[in-house]
Amino acid sequence: MKFLKTVLPSIANQTFKDYEVIVIDDCTPDRSAVEYIKAFIKDHKNMRLVENVENMRFIKTVNKGIRLSNGEYVCLLNCDTEVKNNFVERNVEILDADPSIAGLSCTIVDRYGKSWWTGGSFKRGFAVNLTDDFEGIRSVDFVAGTAAFYRKDVFDKIGLFDESYRMYHEDVEFGLRIRAETNRKTCAFSDKLVIHYQLNSIPGPESSYLLTRNHIFMVRKYCPQLLPRVVFKLLIKDILGLHPYLFLLNLFGFRRMFRGILAGLLKMPSRRPKPVEK
Repeated sequence: MKFLKTVLPSIANQTFKDYEVIVIDDCTPDRSAVEYIKAFIKDHKNMRLVENVENMRFIKTVNKGIRLSNGEYVCLLNCDTEVKNNFVERNVEILDADPSIAGLSCTIVDRYGKSWWTGGSFKRGFAVNLTDDFEGIRSVDFVAGTAAFYRKDVFDKIGLFDESYRMYHEDVEFGLRIRAETNRKTCAFSDKLVIHYQLNSIPGPESSYLLTRNHIFMVRKYCPQLLPRVVFKLLIKDILGLHPYLFLLNLFGFRRMFRGILAGLLKMPSRRPKPVEK
C-alpha cells in the first residue's frame, strides 16, 4: 500500500500529458490497496484499473497490460518505484528522435540515490547489471523491466514476453530477442528519473529456482555453445560459497539451484505469445 501512495501520484504528475495508465491487480489479498487505487483514479481519467479474476502471475499479467495498451510506446513500471515528473517526456523525446531504438531505460537509483541500474550486458552466458556512471545515451543488451519503454510494434514483430519464464530474466531474454530478430537496438540514458524501493515480491526459495532455470533457458537459446561452461560455473560458485557453519542452510539453497539447472536443461520454454490472440 505505501508504495502505491508514492508511485501513483508521481505517475499522475507528469509533464507529458498524452498517455494512459493501466493498473492491473493480480488478485492481491490486500483489498485496501485496490480500494485506494479505485479512489485515486476517479480524479484521473487517463487511468484505469483492471482486476484479474484469477492469479496470472507476473509475466502473464504484464503481457495482458501490453495487449490492452493503445499507445505507440509501452512503459513497464514496477509498483515499488517513484518517477520524476519528466519521466515520460524524456523517454518519448529520445524514442521519437531515434527510430532505431526498440527498448529504452533511464538510470534507476535506489532509495539512497545510488545508481541501481544503468543498463544490462550479456557476456559469456551471464547477465550483468550495470551500475556505473556515464553521460548521454548508450547501447546495452537489455533494459530492466522495472521501468522500461518499448515500441509497441516490436511486440507485433517478435511477440510478447515469454510466459514460461513466469518471473525473472524475462526482460533479459526480450533484449536478446530484439538483438537477434530485429535491426533495432536497446539503449539506456543517464538521466536519473526513477527511484526503485525494491519490494520483495516473491519468496527466496522460488526466486532462486526461477533465476537459475530461466538463466539456463536463455543460454540454451542464444549461446548453446556456452552451456557446459555456464552450468559448471553455477555449480562451482554455489559449492565454493558453502560456509562450514551454514552447511545445511546452504545445502538447501544448492538443491534449489540444482533443480533450476535440471529444469532449464530438460524443459522447453513455451511458444512466446503474440500481442493479439487470434
